[in-house]
Amino acid sequence: MPQAWELSSDLIGALQGVRLCGNVHVIAAAEILVAATSELGLGEKNADRFQRQAGTVVAARDAFLGICWEDLAYTSRWWQVRRRIKERRFLRGQVAH
Repeated sequence: MPQAWELSSDLIGALQGVRLCGNVHVIAAAEILVAATSELGLGEKNADRFQRQAGTVVAARDAFLGICWEDLAYTSRWWQVRRRIKERRFLRGQVAH
């Protein structure tokens, strides 16, 4: 199992990568996720406190992924009708195989 400092180092490295190429709202969400993760006490004895901390990390992760999803244009807008039609055809083709 990796040491806590290795995980922290990887997380900070990932944050630096986001800072290099992310938009402002993506960077802000990433910083919130890193802060929540760093506050997670892996040695926490109080189960309720640990569950609250873990819930905060999961919520921050979901918010970060949601913002990235929108920023990368994975969610189609109402005016992208043609894209939606192509996506549906593709998905139907995947199910048929």
